[in-house]
Amino acid sequence: MPSLSALREFKASFDNAGNEKNILAERNIPFNDLKLPDVEAPPMDLGGGRSAAALNPDAALDPAVAAALNPDVSPSAAASPSPAAPETEPPGGEFVAGIDFDFSDLLGPVPDDLSLPDDDFALDTSQPETASSDQDGESIDLDGDDLDLGGESPDLGGDDLNLGEESLDLGDSGLSPGDESPELSSEDLNLDGESLDLDSESLDLDSESLDLGGEDLNLSDEDLDLGGESAVPGGDDLDLSGADIDLDNGDLGMDGENADSDGGIFNTGEAETTDVPAGDSFDNFIPGGDVQADADFEVEEGDPGGTDFGDVDFSLPGIDDVFSDSEAKPSSGLKAKGRGKAKAKQEEGPEDVEEIRLIDEDIERFRKTLAAYPLNLRIACEELIVEQAVAPDQMSALIKLLVNGAPAKETAALAGQILGRTIEIPKGFEKSTGEALETEQASFAYIFVHNFLPILRLFAIIAVVTASLGYLIYTFVYIPLKAESIYKIGYERIFAGEYERANERFSEAFGIKRKKDWFYRYAEAFRDERQYYHAEAKYDELLRYYPRDKTGVLDYAALETRCLFNYQKANDLLRRELLDYAPNDPDGLLALGDNNLAWGEVDPSKYEDARFAYARLLELYGWTEPVVERMMKYFIRTDNLKEVLPLQAWFTSSAKRKLSADSLAELGGYLLDKRLEEVRGVPNEYVEQIDGIRDLLLEAVRTDPYLPEAHYHLARYYHSLGDTRDERATLEVAIQAFEAAPEESVRRLTYRIDAHRRYADVLINSREFVPAEEQLVKGINLYEDALARRLMVRSPEYGRLYAGLGDLEYFTKTADMEAALNYYHRAGQNGWAPPEMQYRMGAAYYQLEDWKNALEYLFTASSALPLNRRLLFALGNAALKRNDYFAAQGYYNRLLDILETQRARLPVLLPNDRPEYLELAERLMMARNNAGVACEALADETGDRRYRTRAQALYAEADRAWDALTRDPRTMIRSGSIPLPYLNSRNTLYPQVEYEPQIFIRIDRDVSEPSKWEELAPLAGFAG
Repeated sequence: MPSLSALREFKASFDNAGNEKNILAERNIPFNDLKLPDVEAPPMDLGGGRSAAALNPDAALDPAVAAALNPDVSPSAAASPSPAAPETEPPGGEFVAGIDFDFSDLLGPVPDDLSLPDDDFALDTSQPETASSDQDGESIDLDGDDLDLGGESPDLGGDDLNLGEESLDLGDSGLSPGDESPELSSEDLNLDGESLDLDSESLDLDSESLDLGGEDLNLSDEDLDLGGESAVPGGDDLDLSGADIDLDNGDLGMDGENADSDGGIFNTGEAETTDVPAGDSFDNFIPGGDVQADADFEVEEGDPGGTDFGDVDFSLPGIDDVFSDSEAKPSSGLKAKGRGKAKAKQEEGPEDVEEIRLIDEDIERFRKTLAAYPLNLRIACEELIVEQAVAPDQMSALIKLLVNGAPAKETAALAGQILGRTIEIPKGFEKSTGEALETEQASFAYIFVHNFLPILRLFAIIAVVTASLGYLIYTFVYIPLKAESIYKIGYERIFAGEYERANERFSEAFGIKRKKDWFYRYAEAFRDERQYYHAEAKYDELLRYYPRDKTGVLDYAALETRCLFNYQKANDLLRRELLDYAPNDPDGLLALGDNNLAWGEVDPSKYEDARFAYARLLELYGWTEPVVERMMKYFIRTDNLKEVLPLQAWFTSSAKRKLSADSLAELGGYLLDKRLEEVRGVPNEYVEQIDGIRDLLLEAVRTDPYLPEAHYHLARYYHSLGDTRDERATLEVAIQAFEAAPEESVRRLTYRIDAHRRYADVLINSREFVPAEEQLVKGINLYEDALARRLMVRSPEYGRLYAGLGDLEYFTKTADMEAALNYYHRAGQNGWAPPEMQYRMGAAYYQLEDWKNALEYLFTASSALPLNRRLLFALGNAALKRNDYFAAQGYYNRLLDILETQRARLPVLLPNDRPEYLELAERLMMARNNAGVACEALADETGDRRYRTRAQALYAEADRAWDALTRDPRTMIRSGSIPLPYLNSRNTLYPQVEYEPQIFIRIDRDVSEPSKWEELAPLAGFAG
């Protein structure tokens, strides 16, 4: 009988099984707590004069046999004397005394993870008592909690006891596994006045419900018929009085768990079977609980020692009697039948179970089959053979499967059916028999799966890996590299001038692999080659595939602003593609302000839009250098010196604040313009604060030596100082910088054109007329290109280029007055028509004998110039040639007045002494002669003789002047040439029919006195 502490541990673990307490509490069902006694129960008196050997069968065995059966018993303990039990032959076979069959060799070792508690139980291996013993050789062994029914257990047919929906309530003292055996009294078992005969008929609980009404089961009124046999040795009856049997859950006080895995209510074999000795579970296995009484071992002759089995027939006939349900079903395992009566029941069964007989070969096959099974199936088989109460037919079928080497799957199916659960078999343990295996291995399917399929699988894996690797290499290595090479080929075609071919290569590469960077590179290359149409197309394509790409939008807008000067399109791009989605984007606002600032050079109203963008940036992001710098440019271009100077001071007040070279150059040029500006009206009070212009321009040159504006403004500064040498050197550098720098704005273009004009003037002053002409032609080409692109409008400043070419034609070349007039006219079309140029145009027409246009342009020049000697003489000659004699006389009279006034200032007219005297004498001679011709023409036209008299007097004065000019001052000998005034005077005295009075036809080429061109071009002088 288990100890009290063991019962408590069992009860504690059993009460917590299945979380029964919580479940019952949720269902408002009271929990039946079985109370344990406070003290250990005294040893049970079995009566009937049974000795200690009956309680300890191992004591009656041979020490060696006992040690073999129970390894935990020491040889000394096994050798202790015990009374010998009479040998009886168990039914169903022969038994050889002293032979114990060990199944440990068949089952093999149990894995380490299946070790059991140390308190091993000892199986009862003693001989059953003979019929002369008490209760017909049947006894109930309650020592160690084993209920010994003579090797037989109640056969419940493997089915669960069906109690319907009611349960047998045992109350607080109900039977529970692990509890002490109940004391059975000699009183009969009374169930409501009716005798329950378990010997003659079976208790059928499926057809009728056992309704106890929640009342206690009283077993004291009537006798419980056990077939004339007492269940307890010593004549004591089983007393269940006071025990409540609860059948609500179909158990007998098991607290929600089945008492027996085979469906029985009580396990009458071994009460504590969970404590299995370490090692194989077959080490202490004894079929039927009693080797001598319940198992037959047939030993072949020739094995007297009992140690050599030979061909041993092994049978478990007791199992057939225990689990047979053909005649009677024990009620709750409370009635133990005798061995003899069990034999009768077995013999009366409707079906005989074949006995299990094993020879050495069967045992070897048994061992090999079991060893080949997976661990979970081995455990299940050992559990069925050693621990579970299995029906004989099922046990026989299981042993046959093990001996025949059945596949693990087939054995698992049978074991699972017996145990009532599914046993999973790993795929690696699904084996068949040798013959089946050979047959299977010879089949095409097996050869295909085990021989061909692995190779095919290997090749498939290699093919997949190769294909994957090839795909990855093709996708991520070959395609990008191929596309990159095609992009590069097309990119190189741009600089070779094959623009369409470059676009074809780009489209080909783009179809292979899209790359955004190549859009930028192609567009920039087209821009540098001045192929702005292709650059625009590339940016449009970029924005089609990558909408609202910020870099693309900004670059596209910069192209339109700086190269194409399409300010409206740039404004629309920035707003539609960027600022509509990010209104406060700093880069977008800055680009918008720059576009409007450049736009303001063409349309000044756009300056306000630029200011708004910059002010928005200052409000959002504070005073940052780029924004303040652009705000200063805005005030420069709107000519607000009052705001420019404080911003300049803001930058110069901190060494960390730096202006860009572009801003420095523009600031220096603006301040220089304000210094050189002609004062009109009230002078600007802030002009006096301007200082350090040269330092600003030099700093701009040092900051960016390739910035053309810095060199241009510095050249202007040197020109204002009259430093021709530095001016020329700076202009040369500026022109080179302009040619290398991109054309980013109209302002830069205007500076470049003006640089060519200034450099041409420097070359003309150096009498380098041919290089000067080249510079003027370059400037004219740039200007006309800007006009064609509508970047600029006609301006007088650019007309000076044409006037310069006209001057070169007029002064340095002869007999090509038409080319000079052409350039002069083009200069006039651009608004450049100074009076000096008007005089030259009149003189050019005068040489072409276009007297009308000559007089017209000369008269236009006289309206803006003071009437000097040159202009009056030219007007008089032109009027005289146009037959406007009164006008000619007037111009000559005014000219003579000026010349006589100049001669009167001289003490004596000595032409040979001083050059100015010579010029004055010459002009007096020509003016008097031409004035006389005009008077003679008036006399002929009007008939007034006074004009003829006046003419003769003028001729005489002219002749005297000629004599003074031509007489040798040393010898005072007259020249042998006949002067023109003399001929005119003789014709007046002696008129000739075919003679026409002659004048001095040549006029001055330049109206200025003194004339720069007369010094540069010695041939410059009188035109005629």
